[in-house]
Amino acid sequence: MATYDIDTTAQLCGIHPITLRTWQRHGLLKPHRTPQGQRFYSDDDLSCIHIILDWVNRGVPLAQIRSRMQGDTTACPNGWREIQADMLTLLDGFDANKLRRVVWRCGREYPSANLVNNVLRPLRRFLASSKHPLMKQQLGLLDSAIIEYTAFVLTTSRKKGLARVLLLPMHIRDPLEIWLEAMSLAGEGLQVEVISAAIAEPDLSRFKMEHYVIWSDKPLSERQQALFQGWEAEGLPVMLVGKVTQLPATVVKPRPTTPDTVLIEKLIYNGV
Repeated sequence: MATYDIDTTAQLCGIHPITLRTWQRHGLLKPHRTPQGQRFYSDDDLSCIHIILDWVNRGVPLAQIRSRMQGDTTACPNGWREIQADMLTLLDGFDANKLRRVVWRCGREYPSANLVNNVLRPLRRFLASSKHPLMKQQLGLLDSAIIEYTAFVLTTSRKKGLARVLLLPMHIRDPLEIWLEAMSLAGEGLQVEVISAAIAEPDLSRFKMEHYVIWSDKPLSERQQALFQGWEAEGLPVMLVGKVTQLPATVVKPRPTTPDTVLIEKLIYNGV
């Protein structure tokens, strides 16, 4: 039977190794441990991980997933809303230390994409919907905790031989979104380099990366379209993300590919 070390397993399942260790402490996983303490996961373990991910995606709190896997069908509260409520309580009290601890705990317990899309983005939208100065302060406090945790995740990922990704915005309305995207990418087992300032016409030749992720919140200009097509023609593995609503067909039109070429076949939308 094939076995996989923790880093390989994390990459196969699109989650961070820290999350796998946390799930083991919760009794959800039982990987084989060598005398040296190394964890190895079987195909059955991978299947179990995907079952856990399915429960997580449904909003089941981590503490209740084990009983769910054992057949418990008792109704439970939405875990994402509970986490949002906990964070709002801490934001109301401007308790920065406890807020950071909750963000870091959730970062260990849940895949980064779930934390970003089901907790942090909805909570930020709620806080940003008001012009009240107090809620703006709360949003600023939350953003500080997000950036601090993301910086930790990015630093940790650099200690391993992971695929390197450049994340760069051409246009971005909310600068914090680039850090949320970085958190998601790092959680999928990628080593992310972030340029947080928007650059309308970046020179990707300056960066030797395995992947390039370009963020834009508006359709590309003609000059940007030409630049993007040039990257594709050069065979750069480039992808467009953000709140882009339309692109000329020439930008997303499939072309002959090589093993080293990744072309955009669809747009990836983040947030609302």
